[in-house]
Amino acid sequence: MGLFDFLKRPEKPIDFSDKNVEALTKLSDQLGDTFIKAGYGFGVDYLSQIRLAADRHDNEAFKKLVISRELFGGSGAIWEIWFENKQLRTQFNKQFCEYVDLLKKMGIRNRRVNQVRSYFDRFEHD
Repeated sequence: MGLFDFLKRPEKPIDFSDKNVEALTKLSDQLGDTFIKAGYGFGVDYLSQIRLAADRHDNEAFKKLVISRELFGGSGAIWEIWFENKQLRTQFNKQFCEYVDLLKKMGIRNRRVNQVRSYFDRFEHD
């Protein structure tokens, strides 16, 4: 036990309620459909891994998959995919914001997740 461990907030488990897991499944499917329409099938597999970890109520795997380079990293991350089709881009932006908001509601606490989510706020009023 470290000297300053008493300052750390205890980590809360992820809320894998039926309602949250169902909402995550629905949003994952919607995002997956958008990816497929745009020709980006690789994002579908990663979202499926996240959904499966939620189905299993696997706290550690879920956090590891969500707080990752693949989802919230830099160049090549799912959040940074560019959709040439403006309608698909708008659809993705809306769906991804709902997805991130749900992740936060479920208990994901991470500065990078918050940064990415605030990036999308600039486009909500377009």
